Amino acid sequence: MRYAAFNALLSSLSEAQLTAPGVNGNWSVKDNIAHLSGWQRRQIARNEAVFQGIEIPNPTPGMSVDEINEMLYQQNKDRSLPDVLNEFHETARRVREDVERLTDEQLNTPIAWLNGHTLAEYIEGNSYGHYEEHTEIIQHWLARQSS
Repeated sequence: MRYAAFNALLSSLSEAQLTAPGVNGNWSVKDNIAHLSGWQRRQIARNEAVFQGIEIPNPTPGMSVDEINEMLYQQNKDRSLPDVLNEFHETARRVREDVERLTDEQLNTPIAWLNGHTLAEYIEGNSYGHYEEHTEIIQHWLARQSS
């Protein structure tokens, strides 16, 4: 449902609105979308590790969340809007498919290599909870634009 609401918000925006900087810092809506995809890619890797029963190393050891976010921004800021949107929809689809395949035990058992958190907690933070956070950011920016 939150994906649908976020997607509806994106669909209501013009290309100019999607690519204008200043939504949060220098980021555009497109940059926010690429950011979400980056975190979803990380989640897909975690999900796959759980499916395989293996532990995966942190892909960005020693980096703070802000540093990871900046890295994702730098990696994606020059990509085209269609490319960013396609990747977002694909990674969101993959996360949804993974959730359907994961067992309750896989979702809700604390995992040592996730610092004792459950996969469900990570999925929330990297998908539907993340959509809500960025929906609010974009809506706040839109409200500032109209005042």
